[in-house]
Amino acid sequence: MYIEFDLPEIPEHAAGFPQYWLKSIFIQSPSNRYQINALTSTYVRLVETALVEYHSGTVKLREFWGTHSSLNLGAMHRSMSHFETCISNMYRATNCFRRLRRDRQQDPLSQELNVEKASFATDLVAARFRTIRNEIHHLEEMVMDGRIADGQPFALKADGPEVPHPTEPNQTIKTIDRLVIGTREMRFAELATLLKEMASVAVRIAEFRPNSSSGTHGRGAA
Repeated sequence: MYIEFDLPEIPEHAAGFPQYWLKSIFIQSPSNRYQINALTSTYVRLVETALVEYHSGTVKLREFWGTHSSLNLGAMHRSMSHFETCISNMYRATNCFRRLRRDRQQDPLSQELNVEKASFATDLVAARFRTIRNEIHHLEEMVMDGRIADGQPFALKADGPEVPHPTEPNQTIKTIDRLVIGTREMRFAELATLLKEMASVAVRIAEFRPNSSSGTHGRGAA
């Protein structure tokens, strides 16, 4: 069996968003309200962590399939743990972003974030994050309670289609292109696209400048 990957990298945000933290600490927070600053800092922190976990997951996944001298199950297990944390943090970041946009006092930053539609924050995508996250946690609970049936999947796994090799008889090509848990799945390409969009929102927040009518800005963004 030959292995191929459809596993996009996200190198453009490898350093996270230092501009947000530097501006919040030394220059100006995004809002004059502590609650908004708390939400923005939580959002940026979770997106940063999700990016790190996604990268770590891809590295360990390639390491597993690239190890030929032994069965490197440790790399596979660590990869899945990284992706579980990535999805959980993306779900939590999505909740923060949706709360920011629904601010009842119409904070200037909230108005700015409503200018463009964010795919990751739609009801459909947010529900998928929630479902996969809940599936991860519920399966763990079922394992602990002894409710897992024989042969039932009990963890997130990387998978993809396997097709006959076009020129080598009795040989196949398997493309690792998605995460699967139970009946739920999400392709890496989609995960990467959503992460990039979340990262672009973090950059917009970092670059946001409250107008002069918004009052005296407050610290407390961390």
